[in-house]
Amino acid sequence: MTIRDGVGIDLDSILRQLEANGFDDVRVEFAPDDSGGAAVVDVVRRGVAAANEVVNEAADSVWGAWLTASFAGVSVKLTQLESWEALVTWLEAFAGEVRAGGLSGELRATKTIRLPAWVERIADPMVTAYVALAAPGDAGAAGWPERAARWAAEAGGDAYVSSGGMNQLDTTGDVAAHLASALHVASSGALLYADERASRAASVQIGANGQATYQTHDASASLAAQAGRAREAVLAEAEHARYAFVAPTPHRVYAWDARGRALPPLRPEVSAAALREHADLWSRFVPDAHCMQLLTDEHLARVSDLSQWNVTHVTAGRTLVEAPDPAEWLRPGGPAPSVLDKARADFGRALVSADDVR
Repeated sequence: MTIRDGVGIDLDSILRQLEANGFDDVRVEFAPDDSGGAAVVDVVRRGVAAANEVVNEAADSVWGAWLTASFAGVSVKLTQLESWEALVTWLEAFAGEVRAGGLSGELRATKTIRLPAWVERIADPMVTAYVALAAPGDAGAAGWPERAARWAAEAGGDAYVSSGGMNQLDTTGDVAAHLASALHVASSGALLYADERASRAASVQIGANGQATYQTHDASASLAAQAGRAREAVLAEAEHARYAFVAPTPHRVYAWDARGRALPPLRPEVSAAALREHADLWSRFVPDAHCMQLLTDEHLARVSDLSQWNVTHVTAGRTLVEAPDPAEWLRPGGPAPSVLDKARADFGRALVSADDVR
């Protein structure tokens, strides 16, 4: 290891990881000697920008991006590595900027892991809760990582924290804290608990726009039971959510766009991408009728008739509206057209218009 003025560079670990990745890319982390929170992140951002500028003025290049939190500090992905010399130049330029920022610590390869292959292969329908929250920074301050971790941990098994395309196996017991760090650095993050022996998994993720998804898989549980777990996720976030809905999805989801693969199909005037692109609308309108929705008072002022729905006041300004026969909505082919048509008529003016999402 090379150590200069308090910043060590573990080049051997970086090169081993680079070789393991087929020399395409490598993730390196700066592990500070003292945790400095936002100060460390700001210095690391400056270090990445300075190192990119120094190296790319030369003939060979390296590019640092996808900054996120690692368990030990802050991690950056290095791509476009054209030579060993360029890599060393980037690392030394980064270390120089970190030293100039008054920090000491170690620059080394980030310990990453692939998510369990069996989870990626799940083909059974999974019931998904889609919840619109505040921006991730606000969600972190409001305790979202702690609530998300409690919800997902019920699946048991190993815990994986993901952000910025990086997955880490968390054996520390500080899962919520690590998820919160990811939100702070990358403005997005995900958590997966997976127990292969029990064929059970639960995942949560939140995007930069505050849209979160919660999913469970349990080979021994019915879709109705999974819907119960989705309901728990919605209720846990009712005080903080601007809107939420539940729908069965064919496989794992990573964003609200995945609703386009769920049943019943979205109304023709609402694309799956519109769910993400118009996040500001969902505190006032709903994209479609669903078997379960958390509504604001503004939503309720627009609906036509909820007399045939189960309506539960949850907290100030939030009401849970559920279909009287959830099993009808969880059928393999989705609800019958007549059921869907009636539901859409019930929600009336609360349904977003084509003009609003154009």
